[in-house]
Amino acid sequence: MTTSASINKLFSIRNQYGKGKVLEKLQLLSNISIKNIKSNKAVQTLYAALLFMQAYPDNKKVHKQAGDKLQILTEYIHEHEDLQYKLYNTGITGTTMCAGFGFEMVKWLRKTHPASVRFNSFENDEIHIQPFVSVVMNKAESEIFQDGNASWKEWLMRVKPEEGILDQLIAIFDSSDIRPEVKDEIWNAIGINIEIDFVTHCRLPQSMTKIFYHRSLIRKEKKNEPLPKPVQVTLTDTAAEQVISCSRMILLSHLREIDPISFTAAKLISCYHLSRGITIVLMGMVPERRHPIDSYMGYMVFKNGLPVAYAGSWILFNSGRIGLNVFPHYRGGETRFIFEQVLQLHARVYNLKRFTVDPYQIGKDNHDGIHSGAFWIYYQAGFRPIEKKQQQMAETEAAKISMSKKYRSSPAVLKTLANSRLELVLQKNATRFDATDMSRAYAGILIKKHRGNRQLSEKGAVKKLAGILKIKNYQDHNMHFVLKSWCVLLLCKEKELVQNSSLKKTLKTLFDLKATGSEESYMATLQKAHDLRKLVEELIKIYAIELRQ
Repeated sequence: MTTSASINKLFSIRNQYGKGKVLEKLQLLSNISIKNIKSNKAVQTLYAALLFMQAYPDNKKVHKQAGDKLQILTEYIHEHEDLQYKLYNTGITGTTMCAGFGFEMVKWLRKTHPASVRFNSFENDEIHIQPFVSVVMNKAESEIFQDGNASWKEWLMRVKPEEGILDQLIAIFDSSDIRPEVKDEIWNAIGINIEIDFVTHCRLPQSMTKIFYHRSLIRKEKKNEPLPKPVQVTLTDTAAEQVISCSRMILLSHLREIDPISFTAAKLISCYHLSRGITIVLMGMVPERRHPIDSYMGYMVFKNGLPVAYAGSWILFNSGRIGLNVFPHYRGGETRFIFEQVLQLHARVYNLKRFTVDPYQIGKDNHDGIHSGAFWIYYQAGFRPIEKKQQQMAETEAAKISMSKKYRSSPAVLKTLANSRLELVLQKNATRFDATDMSRAYAGILIKKHRGNRQLSEKGAVKKLAGILKIKNYQDHNMHFVLKSWCVLLLCKEKELVQNSSLKKTLKTLFDLKATGSEESYMATLQKAHDLRKLVEELIKIYAIELRQ
């Protein structure tokens, strides 16, 4: 058997178990000679198979041999520039990637991995970049750019010639007092591409990992069998930073970023060990990056120390919008079981009674969601479409699947199913709306009460709401951002608000927590705010506009 054939065979049986398969895997691992690999496709296939076998090993011997072979493969890539060139932008350890990433992420990379990160290019020409640099730079300095006195790039190199253009731009953006989300957009508009060398594998520290060996994979839900209680792990700041670094680097290697992982900190993460070698890390955001109404939290799932899946959750009262993204190398594993553990952990930690899934997660304007059949992962976990048309279609498709194991829903069907949000209700008293529904209500208020005039609706509203709630620091950046997001909604019920002392006190507490306090405390306090929940439900019922499908 050729090396290429051996690699393909190993990949095909990576998720098959039993005594015969163990022997076959060990024999293939022994027979595959790294130096005989001729194509970059074979390297990528072997890399994927070895990572999977590290995450889902049959036994100690398979785990060790897969790990040893992975190390040899990485060293081989590192020693051969021609192979590195062929594997450019794959994200494989030992290779280089070129892409544009967010400001905070690039700043963090230059601080923590200076030898592995460098400037590559701009997507726009220098003339188009200059106005953006001028906006961010101190006005006293940027005046030099007027009337062609100097170009921004020439000027930066004159001011500090020993420092590279990337570090100078980072310093300029870092010193700007523009709101973080605006700063992000300006950075993205400039179009800065950087190169990243992926030197080491992304995995948890060995001290946090206890390997679980598999006799088989869990493919179906174990009915009436509760999952073991999660065990929370106390992390040192050093360990927490390692977890954050691993989570960020694995996302970057797949050309991805999500806010809760980009904008978290060591004190804002919590770690839980679950069954079958699974560890889930929950992450919150620093105050200046938080969403003003719901709580945008992130999570990373580790399997035997390797990051295998991630996503975010948007929590409001006792309901959470949630998703699941499994990294390509680990598909074909225990995706359904992992998601069940993710849901149960979120329900337990955040006291949630309902989950929803946005259309994008299941394929709306998302090719990968259609290709992977993501809808059925959520359906099997108990989620059902909210819209009647999709409910009926899902029931018909599920019946076809139950009658024929070979049946697969067509892309056209999956695209239609993706036109509805999905819902999983755990308890009858669950909140039945999300921040997306509050957006619909906000739009309705603008249309019905202010004739679509946003300026009119917001004029003096922040100061007025702050006065009602007796919030003195309403001009502070974070507090002003929170008040501005809530004011139009709450002042629509101004009379009820003014007359309800308890509600005013609750809102003041909530806004203080959101602006400077604990996100977890905000969530817990919001779940007890029954008058606020009732008020929001009324606003949605009266004003929420319908979405066009």
